[in-house]
Amino acid sequence: MTAFPSRSPALSTEFRLLLLLARLELDDDQAREAQSLCRAVEDWEGFRLIATHRFILPLAYRHLRHLQPPSLPAEQLALMKQQVLSLYRHGLNVATSLGEIHQQLLVPLDIPYVTFKGPSLAARYYDEPAMRFCRDIDILVPRERMAALLAHALAEGYRPLNPQDLADDPVSLMFVARFYDVISLFSPRGVIIEFHSQIDKIGTVYDSRALIDRAELIRVGNTDVAVLPTAELFVYVCWHHTRHFWSRLHWLVDIDAIQRHPGFDRQAVLACAARHGLSATVESCLKMAEVLSSPEFEPQGYHDERVDELLKLSLEAMQGDREFERRLVSKRSTLDFAFHWQTDRGHRLRWKLLGWLRIFRPKYDLFQEWPLSPRWHWLYGPLRLWRACRRRWHLSRY
Repeated sequence: MTAFPSRSPALSTEFRLLLLLARLELDDDQAREAQSLCRAVEDWEGFRLIATHRFILPLAYRHLRHLQPPSLPAEQLALMKQQVLSLYRHGLNVATSLGEIHQQLLVPLDIPYVTFKGPSLAARYYDEPAMRFCRDIDILVPRERMAALLAHALAEGYRPLNPQDLADDPVSLMFVARFYDVISLFSPRGVIIEFHSQIDKIGTVYDSRALIDRAELIRVGNTDVAVLPTAELFVYVCWHHTRHFWSRLHWLVDIDAIQRHPGFDRQAVLACAARHGLSATVESCLKMAEVLSSPEFEPQGYHDERVDELLKLSLEAMQGDREFERRLVSKRSTLDFAFHWQTDRGHRLRWKLLGWLRIFRPKYDLFQEWPLSPRWHWLYGPLRLWRACRRRWHLSRY
């Protein structure tokens, strides 16, 4: 594995202010520091763009309206309001789509499921759900029910996104249900829906069926939907966001919002983390959130080694572009863990034994080239290897 960079990232005034605003509420010390940072901001246009790209603009706008910093130009505040209203409309559209998925697809087929992140997280843990930007909807369903769910969704007007040219026939749907862990569709409202059959890459961190069985019901709009219990969700978001180096600032708000909820129990969270082998991940994320909440925060090496590494890479990812994040992702310890210290030798051994098998997992374009019935799907492994060797041989000739 390539070594991660060792330097501490430089933080602009605008980014420092956004870090401080990445929480539902500001205490007196945080509000005073925010006012001090506002006075030092030189590029409010840049601030607005970063807040937009990092999915935190609605919350930043709410804080700034309360703080009323004299240095904030009125035209920039007006632009923020205009964007936030547009994001509110998008959020309502996403929440409505979740209710429609429940009523139109999952209930008629009696498919057990759990939805996580996105609109259900906002509805349960945010004092104003509109403060949480939701780009898509994530739903975990049993793999053996996926083909029937996709067939019904396509018949109801949902459109394929990944695989983009997914055909509406039983053999195609059985293929993607078997070999794809995530299948994406556009809802009739244009919202991206990701149907998952597992939420980790090799299935050694989470038992999908057990997660579905532990689901609880909460109200989102006019519909009761199935969600993860609070402790289970908190552990998941710590693990998932660390995999992506906390590259979106609204993820920091998520862990702040969940911790403020009356149902949050730190000991239950730590016990849940231990069951999944994620204790180091969750403990480091809790410490990182505590460090970032301090008005005197400095990205220097005075924390423990794990938190230092997590902070350093996360702060870089929060300020980098997608290409930078992809470079970081390419250096992860495994596909499921960003850092070596997150996991143990047993998981890394299972990854070495099972992870390489992913190279034999066929994609939909291979199925389109050689459409085989389910009983012959085992042939796709050697076919994919043969096609890769053929492509490499052709390239070597030129």
